[in-house]
Amino acid sequence: MDWLTFFHLHDFAQTWPTDLLVVLVLIVLEGLLSCDNAVVLALLVKHLPPEQRGRALRYGIIGAYVFRIIALMLAVWIMSQWYLKVLGGLYLVWLGMSFFLKKKEAELAPGEEAPPVRRWFGLNPFWSTVVAVELTDIVFSVDSIAAAVALTDKLWVLIVGALAGILVMRFAAQGFVVLLEKFPRLEACAFAAVLFIGLKLTAELPGDVIGRQAVFPPEVAYHTRDEYRAAVDRHCPPTWEVGHVVTINSAAAPAPEAFRFLGATTAALVLSQPDKDAVAARIHAAFAANEATTITVAGTDLTVSDAERSEYRRSYSLWNLHLRPLFEIEGWVSSIIVATMFAFGFVRPRRKAD
Repeated sequence: MDWLTFFHLHDFAQTWPTDLLVVLVLIVLEGLLSCDNAVVLALLVKHLPPEQRGRALRYGIIGAYVFRIIALMLAVWIMSQWYLKVLGGLYLVWLGMSFFLKKKEAELAPGEEAPPVRRWFGLNPFWSTVVAVELTDIVFSVDSIAAAVALTDKLWVLIVGALAGILVMRFAAQGFVVLLEKFPRLEACAFAAVLFIGLKLTAELPGDVIGRQAVFPPEVAYHTRDEYRAAVDRHCPPTWEVGHVVTINSAAAPAPEAFRFLGATTAALVLSQPDKDAVAARIHAAFAANEATTITVAGTDLTVSDAERSEYRRSYSLWNLHLRPLFEIEGWVSSIIVATMFAFGFVRPRRKAD
């Protein structure tokens, strides 16, 4: 495969102004989505000696770079694995609950030792912390990758934007380590935010995995992302919704079907085939490729263009992020809730009157 085509660099000379603008948007988006991630990383390394904290963050971020590149290459597959999001949410719930359930070091009885640092795979405290940093970044990456793919399907743009965003997160985490020492209450507020994020991820269970899947009427047709969204709004409206705040669905919307993005004539041709499911699967595989692909159906050559592939991937990202879960809180609302929780951590306790 031509590496220029694989990374979508073949049209860089014509599209670089727009692509670089998307890179800047991705950096800002990654930074906003990673604020809570940075706080959690700071909490994870806080127990280490000061001279080891920066090293643990550095090793963790190196692993994050490697994982993020691989994950972006497999973004469509990762978004389809709903259990990754649920397991990640449960992991964050565990982090939050374990903090509030265990005794704090300041509350230990005289002579009682602080609880030991959790060991991963029998490793020492330092490398156990690095593993915890890696696992946490993987959890937070699921939403970040899905949101990035919704903006563009150019691999080089996704990689540059995501890696620059991780670098921002790394320095933010170091800053939060200093803040945690100056504002002790911030630790409890941060873990409360972690618990909230974990519950949110866990609650966003896809309806189709529990048998709650809506179906479009046979006459529905769509060729673009906007047409797909209009079809969902018309035939599968939410059960309850506060616009751009929270949504509750009784069932997952129908997933976008790749062959429909080739036009109404092609869709009718595919649906008329006796082995239509197998034909649809072949077309889906063609859409999953990163270069122009032609397949033959009933003697007709069908070519998947970059524009059609982009419309399908954007529709799939929309479905997975917003139309598949039974419950969803918009990202900006979650950010405000988390920021409010953090804000309470900067309020110094009142001194008792003498």
